[in-house]
Amino acid sequence: MSSSITITLLPEYMLGRYFQLAALSLYLSSNPGKLRSIYGTLDKGVELTDKELVELVEAARDLLLRKYGLEEYKPCELLNAMRRDSPKAYYPNDRKVFSNLLYTSFNIESCPSQKDEKAGISYPEIAVSFIEEVLSRNGAISTETVDGRPALFGSFIFSEDKLRGLAGRAKHDKASLAVGMIGVMVSYAGKLRVGPQDFMELFIVPDGSLDSLRYPHLMYGVLFGEGIDSWRRLASSIVDLPNTSIERALLMASSIKLSTAGDLDLKQITDSWLPEKYILLRVKPEKRPNISGSNTLTSKFIASRSDISIVKALGGLVKTVRASKTAVQEKLSPVVGECVNYITEAYFTGNKTLLAECARLITPLYQDEDLPDEVRSEIARFLEVLSHGLD
Repeated sequence: MSSSITITLLPEYMLGRYFQLAALSLYLSSNPGKLRSIYGTLDKGVELTDKELVELVEAARDLLLRKYGLEEYKPCELLNAMRRDSPKAYYPNDRKVFSNLLYTSFNIESCPSQKDEKAGISYPEIAVSFIEEVLSRNGAISTETVDGRPALFGSFIFSEDKLRGLAGRAKHDKASLAVGMIGVMVSYAGKLRVGPQDFMELFIVPDGSLDSLRYPHLMYGVLFGEGIDSWRRLASSIVDLPNTSIERALLMASSIKLSTAGDLDLKQITDSWLPEKYILLRVKPEKRPNISGSNTLTSKFIASRSDISIVKALGGLVKTVRASKTAVQEKLSPVVGECVNYITEAYFTGNKTLLAECARLITPLYQDEDLPDEVRSEIARFLEVLSHGLD
């Protein structure tokens, strides 16, 4: 006999809700009728049958395998792949919470780990334990009320001053929070160093709109289809360029990734304005998680074939900078950084003549005979597509 479980969503002002939605959307996107019928009543919870819960977990598992570059599901392999880079746990608060959220169908201790033994249970362990619990029981899992929630879940997505005092009203149960833990690993976009000592954690979450819940496989599939390391290298390469802001660098990195989608996928992405329905969050891990910045992704850089060509060519140039020797990097980096600024400004303001400023800066590098031929060829390709953008 089939049973069901209700996933209770955290309040809309808490970051944890968006992790829950990231995970739930992996199933709801495959059942548009159910999504439409429950969308207006999400605050009452999302009821899932055993079969639906299994389908959710299988979808999350398959996406995580692709994201972490694994061909088949072996619990320990997935666990250790995620352990290599996962969001920070905030102790002592999270130690007890995570212990309460761990499921026991799979013995996590059977997976050898390179991580610090003192680090304890964190997001990867709970995600894999939940996957194993659901699959081993064919979705017929139990849940129970638990004390507390992960510190990251309680971060305010809106103004903390405006919402002070509301956090205590949220009630939690084990399965609902475990679904959110799956969502953390689905939406996690890695750590990014932003200075000699500082780093931030990146997350890409749906904004909760209907379209954001309809197409998670498309968005996450394109952004992380070549693996989380590929995304992180690209983002880091642009952030490290001189003269570029973190916000613009990350918008450009996501646009370069989205530009690699197939024609039909790109049409769906741009026709539905999907990037505008996903939020890129920058979390600075301190004594508690601090959301240091957030912005929606954008379709502006991939709205036409000409735009896509420019973004792709810029991506090729960024990779060339990263792969070049130090002396070449020192010549290229400042100019490519300025071009990122000019291109983003051109698309945000609609003033495409700013593309000519980028071309003016980079043309002398094409004429520099001291640069390797392959670098000059990459610059030539970039200049060619820039000229089409000015037509």
